Amino acid sequence: MLLSTAITRVLTRSGKSVSDADLMTVARDYISMTVAEVIPLVDWWWLDRTTTFKTTRSLTITGVTGTYTSGETVTDGQASAYSATVDNYDATNGILNVYSENDVTPTGTLTGGSSGATSTYSSRAFTRSYQPISGQVTAWWSAVDETNNRPLDIVGPDFYDNSDPDRDSQGSVYAVLVAGLDATTGYPVLDLINLPSTTNETMRIRYRQEIGIFASTDDATDLSVLGLPRIMENVVIYGGVHKYLEQNGDDEGSFRELANFDRAMAAAKKQNLNMQGNRRYLPSTTATRPLIAYPGTLIEGP
Repeated sequence: MLLSTAITRVLTRSGKSVSDADLMTVARDYISMTVAEVIPLVDWWWLDRTTTFKTTRSLTITGVTGTYTSGETVTDGQASAYSATVDNYDATNGILNVYSENDVTPTGTLTGGSSGATSTYSSRAFTRSYQPISGQVTAWWSAVDETNNRPLDIVGPDFYDNSDPDRDSQGSVYAVLVAGLDATTGYPVLDLINLPSTTNETMRIRYRQEIGIFASTDDATDLSVLGLPRIMENVVIYGGVHKYLEQNGDDEGSFRELANFDRAMAAAKKQNLNMQGNRRYLPSTTATRPLIAYPGTLIEGP
């Protein structure tokens, strides 16, 4: 189902015009509000994601013309040229992140092989901080050094600060710190311990994504692409209608749609239990108090 279809259904069930742009904006916002409320309620399988990123070197560059593109080869003008693969280009800070460098020290003008972008090389250092996820995250599950086949600890700031106070230890990566949100992009920042001493090492992160506020540019996109599976379509529609009717003082209609929302949520939660295999869960019961055995007697515990 397209987001625009969900918006139309919210407006139709609310008795509103489906062609009024302002009303469409309100319905879209109410759908987003419903999504924000249901995400923390359950460990939804459909929010789980996996991504990888490569360790890089950060080249500080100046006098940039053009835009470097990911995956292209960058070289300088030496007879035995420096060569590396572009991972990403940070135009705001004048940083070119690269991997798969050869053994030549760069100098002078750096030129992108396919983009034709040029710049003047200034300095370089191995990269400690990474932004592998272009969005928000609600949970971090695991980190792995895929290249060297070893798990990485996800640690807190105290461990991170105490492990290397002057930040000069280089070598094999053994831990990851979730350092916060980047002030420019708003995306999560991951810091590695140790500072990598090589590039092109692949790190794998498993996490739970956040779904952001929907915009009008999302209207022609399927809800599944926006992060919501089929089972959640009715949930966000009923939730949106409930909020719309509540806003307009229709308490009876609002309570009706809230009941529909609760029924749709129950179905979604039931399906969610089946997505990690065909396990069955025993119903919770009152815990039985332990029995303590003494010689010649049996006493029920507290």
